Amino acid sequence: MWGKPDFPLDLALGIVSLAAGIVIACLWTAEPPRMVETGPQVPTHAAEPIGKEQPAVVPAAPVVPVPPKAAIVEPPLWQRNAVATAGKPHEPMIAIVLDDMGPNRKGTERALNLPAPITFSFLPYAPDVAAFVKTARERGHEIIVHVPMEPVGSADPGPHALRVSQTPDEIRGNLDWDLGRFDGYVGINNHMGSRFTANFDDMSVVTEELKKRGLMLLDSRTSAGTQAANAARKSGLPTLSRDVFLDDDEEGAAVAAELSHLEKIAREHGVAIAIGHPKPETLSLLEKWIPEARAKGFTLVPLTAILRHREGT
Repeated sequence: MWGKPDFPLDLALGIVSLAAGIVIACLWTAEPPRMVETGPQVPTHAAEPIGKEQPAVVPAAPVVPVPPKAAIVEPPLWQRNAVATAGKPHEPMIAIVLDDMGPNRKGTERALNLPAPITFSFLPYAPDVAAFVKTARERGHEIIVHVPMEPVGSADPGPHALRVSQTPDEIRGNLDWDLGRFDGYVGINNHMGSRFTANFDDMSVVTEELKKRGLMLLDSRTSAGTQAANAARKSGLPTLSRDVFLDDDEEGAAVAAELSHLEKIAREHGVAIAIGHPKPETLSLLEKWIPEARAKGFTLVPLTAILRHREGT
């Protein structure tokens, strides 16, 4: 026989029903979850009040490109190697050029001691020529290369001379050898060359090469028919021509007379150029004449000072 239950069945079923009703009621009255719409993001800072003036927008300064530095134009070689003068020389100016420097060692050494800025024209094939040139420059003298060129007649101008029978390449090759024996020069003049300088085409080869190298030309005018200056003008090459030969004769007896002639030209034209040689008679007269010329008001200058005067620089 089953015993009487400890807890009445009717009461248990009632409690269960009541609990179920409470749960259903809670579920019915609960607020359903809302779907959140995704919209534009709202800035978190405070909005500007309506009507408040906004700050002006300042445009950025334009970027101005920096122009490249102008290329430094180096002066031509004749200017870089020119002997400087103290201020602008006063007229009348005289330039003394001594040719054939180098082979006559005794005469060369004596000439280096002349008390004025002389322009020395050294033969490129002379022994110890580079050492002589160095000494001359240290003593304030100006240097040009005495380039050997073919004369009229049978005289020998020396090795690596420029000749009318040579091709342009051969002329340039010999000139390159002549210009390569030493440095520190401002240009060239012709040694002999009465035949070669009279040939315009051959001289044009020379002047065009000198122009490329930044040099100048002094026409020694060993021929009345010289084309050196004409060829130089065509090439745009700075050029000068001598006015007086001091010692054209072998004995040098006319040197004093030619110095007087030189003074006259300088007074008439403001400048004058003389060519001489390191002969004993010539050097003796120059040693005496230089202080006298200064006392008379002449300014003794290197060759390039007259070139600058002619070019207005």
